[in-house]
Amino acid sequence: MSQHEDDAFSPAPQPQHERVWRHPSEVGFAAHTLRVEQRPDIGRTGRSLLFFSLVAGSLLLLGLVVIVQPRTAETDATGVIELTSRSVEVVELERKNGPGPMAMVVGDGSYLITTWAAIESADDETLTTIDPRDGHRRAANVVHVDERLHLAVLRVDNGDDSRIDTLPETAKVTTGHRVFVADGAGRPFSVGERMEDGLVVLYGASAAGAKMTEGAPVLDQFGGLMGLYTEENTEPCFVPIEDVDDLLRDLARD
Repeated sequence: MSQHEDDAFSPAPQPQHERVWRHPSEVGFAAHTLRVEQRPDIGRTGRSLLFFSLVAGSLLLLGLVVIVQPRTAETDATGVIELTSRSVEVVELERKNGPGPMAMVVGDGSYLITTWAAIESADDETLTTIDPRDGHRRAANVVHVDERLHLAVLRVDNGDDSRIDTLPETAKVTTGHRVFVADGAGRPFSVGERMEDGLVVLYGASAAGAKMTEGAPVLDQFGGLMGLYTEENTEPCFVPIEDVDDLLRDLARD
């Protein structure tokens, strides 16, 4: 037989020991069926899902703890004072013997209101104000004192009387509410009862041996103006914002 005739026939199958593959008939029906119809491992899948759920739940819980964790009084006070400083403008009343009391800017910016105690010891009716933002000094004259309400009004330059009653956002004085004295230290207090002379008592650990700034704004935890800080017999208290508002409205009508 010639070489060409040999090429016309397909090669003989390889013996089993020379092949790496196996025909199903060679390995048996049971082994082939087991390999084709192998079921997924439900137990392993369930354990993987459970592990993923635990990890995701732990991360979510950690995030909630960070969000709702208690904040310190100092952190709260700083945030409130920074927020309120955009609407509540104050100046310092200069004193020769150290830091002076504070007064709040009202109306068109040419009027100041502070506590009567803040100007009681002044040498005359003309005081020097210091803007805490840039240190600018201006002269201010005492134009009204109401000892019954514990308040005093000062005038800077030529103010517009019709706008003297314009106040920043205020808050209702409520017993038990948490407040801050916005004098830089931002000491926290709780609102006490209103006394017969109209002042509202402040309670808290900050009251022990601490010296707050006379006339400083008293703010609630949301930045609402609740009054002006003062003291009675060295006890911390404040003039409620309702009295401040009443006085300014009366002056605007006069």
